[in-house]
Amino acid sequence: MTDEQILALFEKRDEQALHAVSAQYRTAALRTAKKYLRTDEDAEECVSDVLMQLWQEIPPAKPQNFEAFIVTLTKRTALDLVRRQQAVKRGGGQTAASLESVGDTLPAAESVEDTISRKLLTEAVEHFLDSLSADARTIFTERWHNNAPPREIARKFGISGAHVRKSLMQTRRKLKQYLEKEGLL
Repeated sequence: MTDEQILALFEKRDEQALHAVSAQYRTAALRTAKKYLRTDEDAEECVSDVLMQLWQEIPPAKPQNFEAFIVTLTKRTALDLVRRQQAVKRGGGQTAASLESVGDTLPAAESVEDTISRKLLTEAVEHFLDSLSADARTIFTERWHNNAPPREIARKFGISGAHVRKSLMQTRRKLKQYLEKEGLL
């Protein structure tokens, strides 16, 4: 079905428009949502929300490039979902509401996308660290979080410097592979 035919179904308020969009653009929308969301369930929820928004926005909206319209709407919806999830983690959005009231007066250090990317990267690293052995996690954290030199780490935990260096090298390599797999590198 062509985009014009799908848009015509929306104009007629025919629910077949949603089925046609789902058949034709669901994969692209899911791919976009998964770039920003951690779970498949969240991505599915996002795509369902996008379908609802399409139903509400068309008409009056008449997108020239329907696929770009859907991908952009999916990205906005996914970012909104990430913001809501983060707000809940920070206390239900009460802090965010307070900051929004002065937001126009404060200079933005980074874009929303940069902030979300940084947050996703941080969460991915935390998830990776949780998967390590206690020994490897402690050595890695001492070195990169506490800035302890390898010699000091070895002395502190009563292990050899060679063991510390080998552990750090292996952990960095595993972290790189993990972040590449997650699409963050």
